[in-house]
Amino acid sequence: MKKAFIKFSAIFISAIMIINCTSGISAEDKPSDFTESYVLMEPDTKTVIREKNGDVPVKMGSFNKLMTVLLAAEAMDRGELDLDMVLSASENANSKQGAQIWLMPGERSTMSELLKGVIIGNANDAACVIAEKIGGSEEKFTELMNARAAELGMKDTLFTECTGYYNDELQHTTAYDAALLLCELSKHEELTEMFVTRLEEIKDGKVQLVTSNPMGHRYKGSVGFKCGTGPSSGYFAAEGACRDGFTLVCAVMDCRDEDRALGLAKELLDTGFGGYTVIPLEIPEEMPDAVRVKNGCDTEAAISARQTGNALISKGSEGDVEARIILPSYVYAPVSRGDKIGELRFYCKDRLLKTVELKAAEDIPKKSILNTLSDMLKYIVQF
Repeated sequence: MKKAFIKFSAIFISAIMIINCTSGISAEDKPSDFTESYVLMEPDTKTVIREKNGDVPVKMGSFNKLMTVLLAAEAMDRGELDLDMVLSASENANSKQGAQIWLMPGERSTMSELLKGVIIGNANDAACVIAEKIGGSEEKFTELMNARAAELGMKDTLFTECTGYYNDELQHTTAYDAALLLCELSKHEELTEMFVTRLEEIKDGKVQLVTSNPMGHRYKGSVGFKCGTGPSSGYFAAEGACRDGFTLVCAVMDCRDEDRALGLAKELLDTGFGGYTVIPLEIPEEMPDAVRVKNGCDTEAAISARQTGNALISKGSEGDVEARIILPSYVYAPVSRGDKIGELRFYCKDRLLKTVELKAAEDIPKKSILNTLSDMLKYIVQF
């Protein structure tokens, strides 16, 4: 009984320390003015449903860690890491302040425990261990963070380290950029269980992690993500959910307090799921198989259309979606495979939903003099 009490006390103290380290930044330390920005986005089409100050740069705080998590997930996709891999903590990781799981230099932890430490417990030391494994050093990993941000189109984002606790006044993003990151992160369903976990024990039960994101286990259809703050930033809520076969993400940034950030996130997701739906876009039956070719070795070129994908529309407007085929009467040779020869445009009433390029599916060389003489000879012989 006494041993059980001691273990319970240790877990309880650990949980309290995690909570304090995660949210122990007082309101007095915060700036008095807040931008309060948000973007509600559908990941497949990148359609923005609701937006306020979406392009205004704001300090990101511990939102930073979601890029660390994304790079870890992508490294696992490539086979460079797996959840059972054991990693060792460095002196640098041990030196991290703020939220932590108290990793000592040389201490070994599985990738699974480290990810749980970052996702559930917001642990800075765990984030550093992962970063150093992927990048070789925290500095190199930071370069990877910024490179990936550029690939995702996050044009107004800067990372300077992997936790969001340090250099908080320098690191910045926008609600729009943050939503782009969430769109990519929503593809990694293998992380959902961690994102929506409320309590978790690691390090043989010595540390209990308590999530700072209540929407993860309370909001219907939640796929998780994160809420929090930083030493000099406002509060953010980065949330995602899947209902009725489609996903929505929202990034709420730089709010005065956690309740405001979470309240806005819930309101945005409710609005999205209540008023919108995603439908597949179909190639119309009257779509021509080929386009006429003039002065070519063949008279027609086959047409190819890439996958049309989906579109986000208001509920009840499914019958208003139409496809319009934009094709010339003919094209001139030479035609190369992959050349754009037209467009397939999808509209909902007068609103353009999506444009799909129509391309040549084959090469049609231009007729040479010999081809022309040969055709003339065939015509004469037939005559």
